[in-house]
Amino acid sequence: MRNVMKKMLLCAVFVVMPMIAAFAQSGTGDADQDIAKYTKMIQRNPNDTAVYLNRGNAYFGKGDYDRAIADYTQALRLDLNDAMAYSGRGNAYFNKRDYDRAIADYTQALRLDPNDATAYSGRGLAYYYRGDYDRFGGLLRKK
Repeated sequence: MRNVMKKMLLCAVFVVMPMIAAFAQSGTGDADQDIAKYTKMIQRNPNDTAVYLNRGNAYFGKGDYDRAIADYTQALRLDLNDAMAYSGRGNAYFNKRDYDRAIADYTQALRLDPNDATAYSGRGLAYYYRGDYDRFGGLLRKK
């Protein structure tokens, strides 16, 4: 049982977290520059879902999870079927340790895109950190 737990945590550290970090990288690599660029684009076209998603990713990359959540939420107001916005917002909630909201967003992302590996992994980790080991995968049991 302990070996399974170690493997799952190693998977989280070496597979899932780099996926979440890669998700956050968008634009030039300079988050402040990207945010300024996306803000100008939003001023020109406030109905462009992708720009809100990209600016949310830039805020996420800076660790500004509240602003990232606001942009992902705005992207979802414009398009409720944007799985990437749900997954991104789930990542931001996860990093804020709001596991219930993260799970809800990851679940919605998976309804829209059943192949979203980040959402599957993030949801599993959120279940784990919430202490819901049965939902984590049925591999771990409470003692």
